[in-house]
Amino acid sequence: MIKKIRILHNVVLGFINYKRKKITLSNKPTLYWLEPTNKCNINCVMCPNDKFTDEQLGFMHIDVFKSVIKKIKDGASSVYLLVSGESLLHKDIYTMIKYARKNNIRPLVNTNATTLVSERQREGLLTSGVEHVTFAFDGYDKESYEKIRVGAKYDSVMSGVKAFLLEKKRRGLKVPYVAITTLEVGLADYEDLESQKQAFFQEFEGLPVDEFISKKPNTWGSEFSDTTLFETQKPDPVFNPCGHLWSTMTILWDGTVVPCCFDFFKTYPLGNITKQSVEDIWNGEPMKKLRSSMFDNTYHKVNSLCDGCLIPNLNSVVGVPAGMRSAVKDAITNTIGISTESKIKKVAKLITNTYSLKVEKPLKAGNSLKVENIR
Repeated sequence: MIKKIRILHNVVLGFINYKRKKITLSNKPTLYWLEPTNKCNINCVMCPNDKFTDEQLGFMHIDVFKSVIKKIKDGASSVYLLVSGESLLHKDIYTMIKYARKNNIRPLVNTNATTLVSERQREGLLTSGVEHVTFAFDGYDKESYEKIRVGAKYDSVMSGVKAFLLEKKRRGLKVPYVAITTLEVGLADYEDLESQKQAFFQEFEGLPVDEFISKKPNTWGSEFSDTTLFETQKPDPVFNPCGHLWSTMTILWDGTVVPCCFDFFKTYPLGNITKQSVEDIWNGEPMKKLRSSMFDNTYHKVNSLCDGCLIPNLNSVVGVPAGMRSAVKDAITNTIGISTESKIKKVAKLITNTYSLKVEKPLKAGNSLKVENIR
């Protein structure tokens, strides 16, 4: 409980520092993105991952992972085991999840689920102690899915996810919390979007899915700011300095620390966690320079990835800017419980109708389909 109070205090302090335009911070990050690997086994049209050269690809060594966890364990609420790449390809991923859990940090995983065709992989994920699993489907039927997620096979992925959920149900497990997300790409290709969406949800009737989420793709910093391949989320007519710089930390597979989870290619390195402390990087000159540039509107000159990014051009929710909302939500769910996750998102959508996520009601056994669109 003492740690939970410390995390809430840090989140509140971060918000106060943000509002007071502080660039040297008295708070520490509470939510971390940690990259097990940047290697992926599929190519998605809305992801820049395929731009990596072979020399840029790698896997975080388990000793590096453990050293990072030791450095952040006192103040970290959760760690997303993902930046770029498919994390379940890492041979030590379940050891990583267990180690984070052992150190009282909530491990969260987002996966394309292609590896779950293997019973061994399903068992590994189910028994790892992972708190939250997001299955990224990105397509409501076989044709659209395989056009978006090139290299993945809809039928085998669906089979693996269902087998995972069936086993979770058979064992009567409440954890992991399971979300299924779909990025709204290629909507014009559907003959009847709503009926195909409902047919997709029907596939999971009676299975322990906690929420379905649909959203428009982000611009991935500025990587897709001018794309014609798909429609990205539209910016709001506002400017709010990026909240990531006051609340979260992103660590790549080789220890390089970058400003946010969109910086796949080390556009603006802040330091290296294997050689520096969290505090030295968090209030180091590169980070302070970027924070300061957010207030005088020169950020696009300091970090080219920020030029065209959506995050600074999204409405705040009850004053909390985009980039900081994840840390706030995470601190709340860490304190109250994971079951509050979807409720927080629904409230955020009601307060700010431009909030990108749309949460849809999961199906229960024996119920007819009911889709709840939060607009």
